[in-house]
Amino acid sequence: MAIDRPEIIGARLKALREALGHTKASTFCRLVEISDQAWNHYEHGRRRIGIDEAAKVIAKTGVSLDWIYRGVEHTLPLHIAEKLQQVRAR
Repeated sequence: MAIDRPEIIGARLKALREALGHTKASTFCRLVEISDQAWNHYEHGRRRIGIDEAAKVIAKTGVSLDWIYRGVEHTLPLHIAEKLQQVRAR
């Protein structure tokens, strides 16, 4: 299975941020210790998130590299999977 395109990964990252209750990207950026500008590029698919930054997201949220890069949902913690379903249902 290949790594998804940056815009697909970006949509996934945005959904994660929203699922965790961060309506503003800046608050999520502080949590994961990624600059607002870099996160903006990732969320909007202008750049693919790098491994170092993805590791920060993983450490703070519990998602996996497989989910970030390929959308493999069975690796997600149940509470995050449920919240992501709610975001998608909106």
